[in-house]
Amino acid sequence: LAFSDPEGDEPLLERAWSHLQIVYELFFCFIVSNDVEPKIAKRFVEGSFMLKFLELFDSEDPRERDSVKAILHRVYGKFMAVRSFVRRAIQHVLFKVVYECETHNGVSELLEILGSIIDGFALPLKEEHKDFMIKTLIPLHKLKSFASFYHPLSYCMVRCMEKDPGLSYDFITSLLRFWPVSITAKQV
Repeated sequence: LAFSDPEGDEPLLERAWSHLQIVYELFFCFIVSNDVEPKIAKRFVEGSFMLKFLELFDSEDPRERDSVKAILHRVYGKFMAVRSFVRRAIQHVLFKVVYECETHNGVSELLEILGSIIDGFALPLKEEHKDFMIKTLIPLHKLKSFASFYHPLSYCMVRCMEKDPGLSYDFITSLLRFWPVSITAKQV
C-alpha cells in the first residue's frame, strides 16, 4: 500500500516503510556481520531468493530501492560464488525491461550497481564481461525512459571503454544503428 500522487510528480512512498526498514536493516546487518560464515550463508542468498530480491528494485518507493541496492552491493562483495549469478540476474532484469515491458523503477539503481561491478573487473576483460556489457548496456539507449537512468548508464559505458578501449568501436557502431532515430527527444 502506497500513498498515491494523482499528478505523478512525486514518488509513491510505501506506507509500511517503517516496518520494512527494520527488515532491510536487519538483513543488511546480517550480510555485513563478521560472525556470518560466507560459505554457510551463501546457500540462503542464491538462486530463487536472489531472483525475488532483485524484483524488489521495481518498487515505487526510492527508499526501498536504496536499501535493496545497499544490500545487493554487500552481497556481491561478500559472496564471490554468487557474483556470476547476480550479473546474469541483473542482465535478465534489464533484458526484460528492454524487450518486454520498457518500464522499471529500479533501472537507475541496477546500473549504479553495475558501475561498481565494472569498476572491479580485472584486466584484460573476459569475453563474458564484454558480451555482457554490449548486450546489456547498448539496448538500454533505445528506451523512452532513457533520461531517467542516463547518468548511471553513461558511467557504465565510460568505465567499460576505459577498461577496454576496443569496445569503443562496438559501442559507437551499435548506438548509431538506432539512436537518436528511435526517440525524437534524443535528436536535438
